[in-house]
Amino acid sequence: MRRICQLAIRSRNLQFGLAKRFASAEASSSEDNSTPPTLRPDLNFEFLLDDNNLNAIKENISHRKGVGDIDKVREKWAVIQKMMHKSSESTGKSSDGITESKYAQLWNELYDEALLIPNMTQDGVPRGGEENAKVVAEWGEKREDNCLAAEKLVQNWRSLLHPTEASGQRSYVFLGALASLEKALLDYAYERVCAIGFRPITIPDIVSGEVTQACGVTQTSDHPIQYSLGDDEPHTKLSGTAEMGIAAFLRGRKFQEEQLPIRLVSLSRCFRTEISKSASEAKLYRVHEFSKVEMFTVCTPEQSATELDFLVEVQKGTFQALGVHCRQLEMPSEELGASAARKFDIEAWMPGRKLYGEVSSASNCTDFQARRLGIKYKSADGTEKYAHTCNGTALASTRTLISVLETFQNDKKGLGELPEPIRNRIKQRGGPLRFQPAKSLA
Repeated sequence: MRRICQLAIRSRNLQFGLAKRFASAEASSSEDNSTPPTLRPDLNFEFLLDDNNLNAIKENISHRKGVGDIDKVREKWAVIQKMMHKSSESTGKSSDGITESKYAQLWNELYDEALLIPNMTQDGVPRGGEENAKVVAEWGEKREDNCLAAEKLVQNWRSLLHPTEASGQRSYVFLGALASLEKALLDYAYERVCAIGFRPITIPDIVSGEVTQACGVTQTSDHPIQYSLGDDEPHTKLSGTAEMGIAAFLRGRKFQEEQLPIRLVSLSRCFRTEISKSASEAKLYRVHEFSKVEMFTVCTPEQSATELDFLVEVQKGTFQALGVHCRQLEMPSEELGASAARKFDIEAWMPGRKLYGEVSSASNCTDFQARRLGIKYKSADGTEKYAHTCNGTALASTRTLISVLETFQNDKKGLGELPEPIRNRIKQRGGPLRFQPAKSLA
């Protein structure tokens, strides 16, 4: 029986067909007729339940902030195996009175636990916390003199407002000069990525909780990290990044191998529930919403390492042209989230704050998201395989704005000459070329 079950677990009929049948039975049972049938993601149970992988999975979990419990996954599967062995299909009940509705509940519990298991960390990635991040590269002149923080610098510009009645203490409005500067930064990054060959896509900023979970966002009731639409639609979320909307668009799609890699770019709003950890992270540094240019690629397993490197090179080129001092970091295992197997961050120097702040990130998620979203491709020999996905921030508005303002400020509480890509865009739109104190909005 063990061999039969091991063979079955390699079959999509076990992971999809039986799960769908049990969920359908649950929906039609007298115990609960409100739950619709569920088609579950094709998680790699062959890998998760292989005894030979147990120690590696446990070690990986321990290096990823300890989220996930492979022992619970295996315990749930052992119970299901036992019930399958005892099941009497003629009566719809097992010999000890377990109904198909109970089977469905067990499958729910199995998947709930399995979904928490993080992606496997790639070889060579530093282990541990943020302090173990490895500096890979640095560029740009590092300004070390006494500078004002961005918010202090623009205080007299009458260009940064905080209408708390709009959305609380973290709301902000850019008016005039700052609005022009932010628009120029976003346009530059977006146009540059499109020129490199990424296909533009506009996606919803409202997505389902299933999609955010498939992207690797784990949310608990005592630690909400996403905004939901309230009691009426608790499973509908405000997107934290365009990655989620793009993932929703790609869900269930199949491609031909020759189509890959597919490279997409989107400009969207991002919504976060984060709170400041220090005074330096207050104001514009850590806000509840901002704009971001996001890159997303779908590729084959053989292409994903190269795609990650390509995303990082795009990011480096963008920030080199902006003239700010930056460093590139390879992030350690505890900073990868659930989905990434490898991740690089770019941090920009903010001389007014005297700190490096993350402005860009790029991740190789291998098949973690693709399995949960059903993103596949057909190889040259006709075999269907799961794709790999990578994503990367081209530019996030508020933190990039901070770094530019603090780097290019002059002693007259204005800005000196900005980098050409930004200066030209502001000029083309009739914006101010010199950022100095302005008249009030009247």
